[in-house]
Amino acid sequence: AEKKLFDVRPQLVKSCSSALIKDLLDDLLHENILSDLEVEYINEVFPARADRCRELIDTVKRKGDYSSNVLLQRIIDKDPKLGKELGLTAELSLPTQEQKGIDEKPSSPEPVKPPLPVKETGQQETNGIILCSEAEYRDITTKEKEIYPIREKRNRKRLALIICNIEFEDECIKYRKGANVDLEGMKKLLEELDYTVQCEVNLTAEAMRTTLKTFALKTEHKQSDSTFLVFMSHGERDIIYGTDCTRELVNGQARVTTNSVLHTDYIFETFNNFNCPGLRDKPKVIIIQACRGYGRSQVLVSDGQSQQPSINQKELEDDACRVMLKETDMTCFYASTPDTVSFRCAEKGSLLIQTFIKILQKYAHNSSIEDIFRKVQLSFKDGMQMPTQDRNTFVKKFFLFPGH
Repeated sequence: AEKKLFDVRPQLVKSCSSALIKDLLDDLLHENILSDLEVEYINEVFPARADRCRELIDTVKRKGDYSSNVLLQRIIDKDPKLGKELGLTAELSLPTQEQKGIDEKPSSPEPVKPPLPVKETGQQETNGIILCSEAEYRDITTKEKEIYPIREKRNRKRLALIICNIEFEDECIKYRKGANVDLEGMKKLLEELDYTVQCEVNLTAEAMRTTLKTFALKTEHKQSDSTFLVFMSHGERDIIYGTDCTRELVNGQARVTTNSVLHTDYIFETFNNFNCPGLRDKPKVIIIQACRGYGRSQVLVSDGQSQQPSINQKELEDDACRVMLKETDMTCFYASTPDTVSFRCAEKGSLLIQTFIKILQKYAHNSSIEDIFRKVQLSFKDGMQMPTQDRNTFVKKFFLFPGH
């Protein structure tokens, strides 16, 4: 069926009407061949009829014989005349569901979900999060030599911050449909992990900076063992748009004004070891759901690594103060690679946030946050964007141990 679909592709692209494409997308969605995100992607990214048809064919073809057969059969059902022109017969047989499971292939753009872990007997789950059992907790803390310690529930005050910009003053900057889904999902997830979540919506750049400073100085951090900082907005490379984001002409090119955006360096500066002593030596996880440019992730950007200067510890003098690195125990997870866009579904939220939530729920009971990030990246391997981990200064592994 894959070969047949490939053979009829040129003529199908030429002859398939917009109405037929719409019907096929509806049918394939109903039969769970395509997901909501895939249908949304095909409709929004490919406005031209021929391009939309090509993407539909290629997406289904990558899924294997079962999906290809379903598409061919639906063409016959919806447009018998076209089916006849393509040389398709009404007797086209479909494989069984068992064959479907064998033949199915992962496709783009829907992220390929990793296999779910097998639950231990008696392992508990709450609101979708698999809890870490006592046996798992003992096993991990015994085997792993370098992990960040967690405080007992009764003695800790975990805080998390979410800044979500949805509506912008500049009419040229799009309203972020689906952002509320991300906001609610992340808030619920972090609360289930025992964080008290501060949510801020539609902040100007200056308000974002003020909020970060205030949050960094909260005294509760001294009784915490970690924090999450989540940013959802429009953006470009190394900047996050405030709701007051404006542009100015510089040498004939439109550029955002400095005061109307939040630079990611400001986040790291605010929460470094000097400016945020309450979180010193504690893991700080930063998640940024925003575009980093206008390119597509198929063109990957490689940043060179600068060699660290060699320091002779004997040359350091003792001034009765502890020598302390300025920036440690931080990691940042971006929605995409540098200079590329990230995607968001108007109904279900962004690809990164929704995938991160699902994978953390399933794997946090026995996986470190770094391993969870890698699983998220793996799920996007054949997708529309590639999340990246940046500026990682974790010196130990960070386990969330949900339930503990």
